[in-house]
Amino acid sequence: MGLAGFALMLVLGLDALGVVRQPNRIWQDTLVALQGRDVRKSSVIVVAVDERSIAALGSWPWRRSTHAALIERLTKDTPLAIGFDIPISESDPHSVEDSKALAAALEQSGKIVLPIQMYEGSSPLTLQPGCPLVASANRVGLDRLPVDDDGILRKIYLREGLRGFEMDHFSLAVLRVGDPTRFSKDLPGSPEGEDHLHTPPSGKWLDWERSHKLMVPFAGPAGHFRRISYIDVLAGTVPPGTFRGKYVLVGTTAASLGGLYETPATDDAGLMPGVEVNANILESLLNRHEVTNAPLWLNTGVNTSVVLLAFVGMAVLEPVSALLMTGALALALLVVSGIGTVAFRLQFAPAAGILGLGTAYTLWSWGRLNAATRYLIEASAHLRASASIAQVPAMRMHSSGDFLDRRIKGLAVAAQHLRNVHQLVSDSLDNLPDATLVCGKHGDIRLANAAAARYFNADSAEALQNLSIVELMRQVRSVDDNQPVATPASLARHPLAGAVQARDQADRDLLVKHAPSLSIDGQHAGWIFSLVDVSEMRRAQRQHDDAIHFLSHDIRAPQTAIVTLLELNRHDPAAMTAAQFRERIARHAHKALALSEGFIQLARARSQPYRIELRNLPALLNECIDDAWEAHASNQIQVVLDPSSATKAFCRIDRDLVSRAIDNLLDNAIKHSPPGSTIGCAIELHGDCWAVRIQDQGPGIAADRQATVFEPFERGDHGGGRSHGAGLGLAFVKTVAARHGGRVSLYSAEGMGCVFRLFLPRAPGSRE
Repeated sequence: MGLAGFALMLVLGLDALGVVRQPNRIWQDTLVALQGRDVRKSSVIVVAVDERSIAALGSWPWRRSTHAALIERLTKDTPLAIGFDIPISESDPHSVEDSKALAAALEQSGKIVLPIQMYEGSSPLTLQPGCPLVASANRVGLDRLPVDDDGILRKIYLREGLRGFEMDHFSLAVLRVGDPTRFSKDLPGSPEGEDHLHTPPSGKWLDWERSHKLMVPFAGPAGHFRRISYIDVLAGTVPPGTFRGKYVLVGTTAASLGGLYETPATDDAGLMPGVEVNANILESLLNRHEVTNAPLWLNTGVNTSVVLLAFVGMAVLEPVSALLMTGALALALLVVSGIGTVAFRLQFAPAAGILGLGTAYTLWSWGRLNAATRYLIEASAHLRASASIAQVPAMRMHSSGDFLDRRIKGLAVAAQHLRNVHQLVSDSLDNLPDATLVCGKHGDIRLANAAAARYFNADSAEALQNLSIVELMRQVRSVDDNQPVATPASLARHPLAGAVQARDQADRDLLVKHAPSLSIDGQHAGWIFSLVDVSEMRRAQRQHDDAIHFLSHDIRAPQTAIVTLLELNRHDPAAMTAAQFRERIARHAHKALALSEGFIQLARARSQPYRIELRNLPALLNECIDDAWEAHASNQIQVVLDPSSATKAFCRIDRDLVSRAIDNLLDNAIKHSPPGSTIGCAIELHGDCWAVRIQDQGPGIAADRQATVFEPFERGDHGGGRSHGAGLGLAFVKTVAARHGGRVSLYSAEGMGCVFRLFLPRAPGSRE
């Protein structure tokens, strides 16, 4: 606000004091030069006292009778008005008859405007209001063309003269003769008078007043208006009707007679005669091309507006953008001033605004640079005072270089320290064994380590940045409620550390730890998530639990039954026959043996190394179907191979374990299929996997039971089934599939049978 106030005061001061007048003049002169107009059909014609006329009529000044003859010829062509812009001495005792002839011509024309100058003394030659010729003219006008202090004529005043005796400018007087109603009430320009102390040749101060200032909108350089030579009019060689309905200005254009002016429209053609300056003024008044200075309040308002816009823009833009914006505002200010001149005939002075823009950008840049470097110096000092993980080098203010150079060197020290700290944090994070993510309050990932990139299959840790942790961890779900562990609601909760047991889409067991990250002022800034893979530990725990369950329940039940039978036979040998006793003992012993075998096979599938080799799955499936012939034949069940089944499906597998897994699926289907039904088998292609499909026509499995049928000791018992195992068969299938990089699926509904699929990855380079 302070910088903006200073810049605005600078603009106001420059506008009010006119300090940048010359740059404004250069721009305004450029606009005038660019606004040339075609005046070939203009109502204004110049009759020129040129070099050719002087050569024909003799040296200047000419006799008044010559001027009288010219006026008579012009009057005969019925012009609207004649501005006789030639100074005439107040008396000529040697040519009384010539004076009478000129006065008669003036009276007879009735359209003559004579120039008058309100100076004292004998130089320059003047026509005083008491001269007889004044009474003969229709009007008189003040023929005064003021030049600026740089010698260029840019403006005129439509009303000017001694206080209390102001009169029309010569061009305005000519216009009033030709069109008496034009400007009868209001004149262009400001009516407020300007006091001016003028020093005439006599040295006496005159109390001068002027008003209705206009900037002359020159139509073009010297010679732009149509000129007709004085001698041609006098000789009668000009076609009749040339001056009819025109405003005729008679004046000198010969360089030897002087009266030449430098104007904004001046070019290589030379200086502009005063009579042509009056022609430009008259033409602009006729066609309303006159230009006035923009009011001070409007000009200042435009200049200050762009400066205020610059400060608003610089408050939100980057330095390069702010520089471009400043240049664009400066260009826009010039364009606005040009539009004001062309469209609204108002002349603006934009130099103060452009200087204000430059000052604003300079001050703002300095302020931002100074504030930034001072902040970095203070922040670095704070880092040195509070650093515990990295040694911060002491920042010394260098004595060499200017202020900016010293600040840059200090900035380099702080930047180097920040890089060191960042590298330390990055290395520490990357060396963590667990996948770690640092995100903002809304879940946008800001940092990730190499372990996280590996876990999420990303090319690098940087590839995870700016992603949403909610989307990234959508499949990491809590074991308790099967809901994602990272949700918008969980991120918005009170920042407390905790841990959640979870499982991902790859069926890995995870311990997801989360802790809030706080800013230096203790505000909640985001979250730190760590995903610890505890699959091996959970697997070992489950295997331990399975062993305890097996020893304490499943394997114990047949052994207990055998002990009970032995006790019963010892106390009451007649309770059952010897054959019955032996049959029951054998049945329980075989059951215990089958349970032990199943448990051992499951343990081997889980922990022992596999013997991987390339095998053709259709051949393996056919072998398994043949091995199960006795079981399904005894139950009057038919096992068929689908004709659409693939004949070549190669996978890299442990043959014995996969064969046993298929056996388990077939055995499961046979146990739960009613007599006379059919079990369908096939090898199917699913993307990058081959699938062994086993489909039965049994009673199916309820939806609420399907999620647990692959767990150990979970039996898929249902109506009509003949299941009498420990629930290890499907658990074995799932384990074998997982260790081969595949999976097992179940599709079933009550009363519609079951469809099991064992998915195994295709061997690289194999063909169907």
